[in-house]
Order: sequence, then C-alpha cells, then structure tokens
Amino acid sequence: MASEWFERKIRYLSDITNESELKDELEAIEIKLKSLTSLELKIVATNLDYSRLFCQLTSNHESREIVERVCNICMTLFSVLEPGEIFQRHPADLMEHLSHQESCVKSLILSELKKVAASKSSQLIGDINLLNTIVQRIGDQDIGVAKLAIDVIKKVGAEPAGAKALYSGILLRTIAKLVSRNDEISFRVYEVIVDIAKSSKECLEASVSSGLLDSLINILANDDVLLQLNALEALTDLATYDEGLNYLEQREILNDLNKKISNPDENALSNLLIPGLMKFFGSVAKNRPDEIFAKYPNVVYSLFELIETTDDNILLMNALDTLGYVASTIDGKYALQNLGKPMELAMNKIAVIINKMPTDVRLRALDNLSLILHVDPSKQNNRISSLIKSWFGFLGDDPMKIIVELCKQPFPDIKQASLKVLLEIASHPWGQQYIASYPGLTEFLLNRNTEAFKECKELKFDIVKCLVSFDGFDNATMQKIQSFITEGPFFVDVEMEVAVDGS
Repeated sequence: MASEWFERKIRYLSDITNESELKDELEAIEIKLKSLTSLELKIVATNLDYSRLFCQLTSNHESREIVERVCNICMTLFSVLEPGEIFQRHPADLMEHLSHQESCVKSLILSELKKVAASKSSQLIGDINLLNTIVQRIGDQDIGVAKLAIDVIKKVGAEPAGAKALYSGILLRTIAKLVSRNDEISFRVYEVIVDIAKSSKECLEASVSSGLLDSLINILANDDVLLQLNALEALTDLATYDEGLNYLEQREILNDLNKKISNPDENALSNLLIPGLMKFFGSVAKNRPDEIFAKYPNVVYSLFELIETTDDNILLMNALDTLGYVASTIDGKYALQNLGKPMELAMNKIAVIINKMPTDVRLRALDNLSLILHVDPSKQNNRISSLIKSWFGFLGDDPMKIIVELCKQPFPDIKQASLKVLLEIASHPWGQQYIASYPGLTEFLLNRNTEAFKECKELKFDIVKCLVSFDGFDNATMQKIQSFITEGPFFVDVEMEVAVDGS
C-alpha cells in the first residue's frame, strides 16, 4: 500500500544523520508522490502523520535544499486536503513555523492558512495569537511572504467579526507598529485596511473607528509627493466602493483633491501628482459620471486641457487612460456628450496621436479609442450608436482611412491595437456599412495570407463575424464571409501551400 510506504519513509527520516542521504530519501518521496493517481494521493495525504515532516523543518540542517524539499512534499500533500484539515490537526506546528527563518516554510504555512481564511475564517478569528503572528508577517522582508500574509488578513477582515478582532487589543497595536516602521511596510498595511473597508458598511465603520483610515488620509498633506501618490492609489481603491466614496466626500477629500488639480501652480511638484489625481477622479467618474462632472467641473476641464496641450507624454497617456476609463460605460459616454465641444477636440487630438506620436503613446491612444467606441451588444440602441458614430467622425475627414492604414502596418503591436478599434467599429450597424463600402477592406479581412500573428488572425475573424449581420453584401461576398467563419480563424489552404512549396 502506498500509505504504508510513505509512513515508513517519513518515519525513517528522523533516523538519518547524513544530509546527503536525507536529500536522497526526500527526493525518492517526491518522485513517488508524482507517480500516484489523484485518488492514491488523497488517501496518502489523509492518513499521513505530518508531525514527523514538521520536525524536519525545525531541525538545524545546513542545507537549505532539505527544507525546500520538505516544503515541496508538504505542499503536494496539502493540496488535496480539505481547507482547515492541517490547521485542525497541527495548529501548534503552523503557529511555530510562521516565524521560521526560511521564506519557503512561511509561504507554505501562509498558503495553507489562506485556504482556511477563504472557507472557514471563523476558525482563525478565534485564535488571536495566530492572527497576531500572521499580521507580523505583513512586515516580512520577503515580499512573497508579505503578500500571502496580506491575503490572509484581507480575507479575515472581510467578515465584520474579523475586522472587529483586527482593530482591537494586541492586533491593533501590532498593526500600528507596522504602520510606523517604514513607508513600504506602512502601505502594505494600508492596502489591507482599504480592502477591509470595502468589504461592507460594518467593516468600513470598523476601519474608520480604528483611526487607521485617518492616518492614510493625512498622508495627502505630506510634503513628499511620492507618499501622496501612494496614498492616492490606496484611496482610489476605496473610492470605487459607494460607501467608501461617501465617506471620502464627507471628509471633503474630493474637494481637497479638486483644489490640487485646479491650482497646480501653488506647488512646484504638483505636476507629479496629476497622474494620481486623474486616476482617482477617473475611477470615481466611471461609476458616477454626471455627479462628479457637476460637482468637480475643474477636474473635467483639466483632463481635456491635458489631452489638448501637454507636451509630457506620461501625463498625456494618463489623461487618455482616464478619458477611456470614463467613456467605457454608457453613463460615462452620455456625461461626456453633455460636455459638448471638449469631446470633439479630444477626438481630433487622438487622430493626431495615433498617426504621429511615439509608439507607446499611439498604442495607449488606440486602446482608449477602443474603449470610447465600445458598446456592449446588450445595450446597443439608436441613441448610443449615433453618438459613437458622431465621435468616430471627429477623428477627421476620412476616419476609416486612418484606422485601415494602421491595420495594414507591418508592426504587430500597432496592427493589433488598430484591429481592436476596427472590431469596435464593426459592432455598430453604421460601422458595418463603412467597412463594406471601403475599397478593398472586405478583401483584406478575408485574405488569410496577410496575417502572421495569432492575435491579429483572431481579431480579423471576430470582425468578419460581425459582418454576417450586414445585408448589403452581394451573394458572392456573403458566401466568402460564411465560408471564412466556418473554416475558423486559423484555417490554412493546403492546396495553396502545396502550390507555393512546389513553385
């Protein structure tokens, strides 16, 4: 029986004094594990006494390889057990090894506790000492270990009882100590706090009561622009949650941030903050475009002014991202429409960017143009389709020519981004008409020999699928389209290949 073999081997590990022999035995166990069926592995993992394996982690081996092999064996065995099974059987061992000097051991234990937190967080909430040790690992030098600890605490804190436990007594004191250690660790903690605050109204209230959210907000008044940017990023995440945004508005944080955008000359370093500020308001405006545009018009005008006038490509790409983010929703599109002229000028500028700017800026402009033109099929109607058509027309006198020429460029990144734009065009009835009437475009889309890149083949296939619903093609063209779709995106004409090879 496999179980007996593993029990015998693992018992024998304790008797080995030679590290070379120990490595060989561990390797033999690893190889044997890989040979088991899933059912055999489950039986072995369920019946094994893990205390002897945990003992190998506490032994003073000179070779790190031994510890790593033991961790690999444990990880394989743990993977087939129910969440919480190891925690229930060996709580003291898990607690002890959370403070192990080797990162692989801490990662093993935290990975197991993460599974417990995801399915049975109440088991962890009741063990304050264990939670305290997990919180301490957020400050670990190994970022991989720290991220696992962060994930565990986020899941625990997502429950109101978990948030209450974390924000009281020894756990709150440990969190406060981590915040005061250094900037890197403090923002790991703030990431956790924001995530907990987003979980529910009760968790937000607990986060506010702890004073830790106030501590994060106060960083916005710091003279260090980099710290402000980090705080903005964390608060942007909080603002995507309705209750979180309401809290920030009550604290007048949005008013303060609006002033930073409106009065950039008051701080010589304010330009460094603009990307973070734009991202913040873009995220908020995506969910509440009309409200944000009405309350903070300076933000909107600053966004369009950046697109129109900035010579800083980083700021330009950030502004394009913000515009695309807001325009990605139907409500955002209508809010932008209500602004009138600014959207027309922005589309004019996008046409210039995708033709003349450096490649990285062109790609960002094309990606965001796709978002601007995109409408979910379930939300298509004459009003939104007409709006998108008018915006597309603002690209220039012959907007189709601009996009088609980019689709035919030999550079795969530009070509792929341009085909994505063409796909959005093809999703609209007017776009199908534009494609059908553009000289040679249908033939280009149906010609498989013009594409060498997988992603471009797939995009052309998706575009052609959109054309099936257009009734303006003649019978011969429609037959070609239907055959193209039947054959799939990666069809190869064998006869043509043979002819080419034999020529």
